[in-house]
Amino acid sequence: MQIAIVSRTGPVLDAYRRFFEAHGIELIHQNSIAELFQQLPETVISGVVIDIQAVLRADEKEKNRLQTLEEVFPNVRTNWNPEMGFRALYNDSAKSGEDNMAAFLEDCRNFKPRALRKDRRLDMNFNVLFWPIDAFAETAQRAYTLNVSYGGLFVCTCYAPPEASFVWVRLREVDERPFKVLVKWTLAWGTGMRVPGFGGSFVELETSLAAKLEAALR
Repeated sequence: MQIAIVSRTGPVLDAYRRFFEAHGIELIHQNSIAELFQQLPETVISGVVIDIQAVLRADEKEKNRLQTLEEVFPNVRTNWNPEMGFRALYNDSAKSGEDNMAAFLEDCRNFKPRALRKDRRLDMNFNVLFWPIDAFAETAQRAYTLNVSYGGLFVCTCYAPPEASFVWVRLREVDERPFKVLVKWTLAWGTGMRVPGFGGSFVELETSLAAKLEAALR
């Protein structure tokens, strides 16, 4: 399993490497959020570790990129020093750093590894109706998008369809015609304080429908 990390080098990085290697984890290290963001469309990972010092020195653009990473991957913000060891901000602030790191790793193991989507994500909250490809539109469930790109979208719902299934997705503010979407991954309700739902890619997009989507994303 591969996990990406943004941190300083030297003793700090050495401590992270010792911890994760003891758990059978391969670390992919970058010095900045921007450098990691550039690498991830070509790299499959199961989670992201962000050293708090990297967040403190991040500019506004990097913070926006960090938000995108946190929407897709299990993630934890950490700090390490020789006296106190790890401090980790994860599910339970009352737990120790090591306990929170263990909880983070468990979520990473239950997460389907993936690369970052190449198309630029835009924070767009469209009202959504979605239903299985072989069902009637009358069975549609209500939801909304957290973000959308030209290649796909993330739909916020507690009732995600199965991975690798096809669904119709109607974006009410874009067009009355539904988009055909392949469900690439899902995130169950109650997973590490993250928004539940599913990520999907558009399939066989009609030219006129693609134009409507492009206009809505401008």
